[in-house]
Amino acid sequence: MKNVMLCAGMLLLTGSLAARAAESREQAYAIGADVDTTGHVTAIQVEQNVPASIAAVLTSAVKQWQFVPATRNGQPVSAHTFIYAKLQALPNASGQYDLHIRFAGNGPKFDRAGRQPPYPREAVHKRQAAFVILNATVQPDGRLADMTVSDRFAEWPVSASFKNAALKIARTWHFIPEQADGQPIATQVRIPINFTLRDQILTPEQVKILREAVRKETAAADAEAAQPGIQLPSEQLVALDSPLQPGAVATIISAP
Repeated sequence: MKNVMLCAGMLLLTGSLAARAAESREQAYAIGADVDTTGHVTAIQVEQNVPASIAAVLTSAVKQWQFVPATRNGQPVSAHTFIYAKLQALPNASGQYDLHIRFAGNGPKFDRAGRQPPYPREAVHKRQAAFVILNATVQPDGRLADMTVSDRFAEWPVSASFKNAALKIARTWHFIPEQADGQPIATQVRIPINFTLRDQILTPEQVKILREAVRKETAAADAEAAQPGIQLPSEQLVALDSPLQPGAVATIISAP
C-alpha cells in the first residue's frame, strides 16, 4: 500500500497519545475472526507482532461488530474470515488523539511482503506509473485461479507490460482461504495493484484522476480532509462473494 501510513505502534505506547502533530495517522490490520451461526464474533486472532496495547483496542472493537452468518444448504453455519480494520489516530480538541477503528472489509488473507510486481523496464525509463485491477478466485488450497487484469481507471489505460507484470507476481501469491462449517472455500477477490516510482512523471490529467479517486475513497470512509500532496488510491483487497457479509460494523471511537 503506497499511501503514507505511520506505524500505529509508534503512536500508541500506553493508553494515551501525546499530541505532536495536528495530522491524522493510520495503520491497517488483518485480523482473524471466528463467527458463529448468529453472526457474532466469538474469537479473534491478532498477529503476534502487533503491540499488546493496540491488539487490545482492535479486539474490543471487532467484538462489537456483527455479520450476516454464512449458510450451507440454507442453514446458518459457523465460519472463519479475516477482517480488515483501519486504526486512525485523529487529533482532538484537548491536544491528544482519539482512536477510530473502522471496518474496511473481510475475506481471505495473503502476504505480499517482499513480493512486489516486477516493474517493466521501459516504464522505469519513462518514469511511468500505472494502476490496475486483478480479479481472481482464491481456491480452497490458497492458490489463485481465473485471473484477469484490467485498467483501474477507464480514462487512464495502461500498457500490456504492466498487466503482464501483475499476472506474473499473482501466480506466486498464496492465500489463507476463508472457511465455512470448518471447510476452506473458494472466494472471488478484487485486488488493486499500484505501480509507482519515487520520481514518477504524471500528466496534469493523471494527477486529476488520482486526486478524484482519493477524494471518493476519503468521502466513502468519512475520513478527514485531503492531506497535502498527491495521495494514491489504496490497494485494499475486496472479497466479492465472502460467505460472511457485514451487518453492524460501525466505526468504534476510543478516546484516551
